[in-house]
Amino acid sequence: MKKQGRFLKNEKGFTLVEIIAVIVILGMLSAVAIPKYMNLLEQARIESAQAAIAETKARLSNAYGVYLLKNDGNAPTTILQICAAVNVEATLPVDGVGPVQMGSDYTVGLTFSTITATITVTVVQNKTLATAETATWVIPS
Repeated sequence: MKKQGRFLKNEKGFTLVEIIAVIVILGMLSAVAIPKYMNLLEQARIESAQAAIAETKARLSNAYGVYLLKNDGNAPTTILQICAAVNVEATLPVDGVGPVQMGSDYTVGLTFSTITATITVTVVQNKTLATAETATWVIPS
């Protein structure tokens, strides 16, 4: 009896039950964390697309200001006039329709109907979004 008690006191290490419990806990944590991580990447792409939309809206607002300055304060009546006022393809499509240049990270498109521009982002960082992010910009009245 004395020998058994002495050996139990000197045991160092984990039992099989403890190791299995740790493996089960790690499995449960990874089952929860991996889907959240995947969703996090898609959410980051969506927010990045929204930033590209905000950039395009800012460019349209600046082009609106350029038009006002070039035309003695007379307001434009179409998006085409605003894009033509800037007349720089790297800023906005000159004809008001087509891709908006934003480097290789985004695919941003611009279309319009008279006073409303529609901005669509379909690709962020070479990954196609599950649902394209879309917004509109209307000529201020």
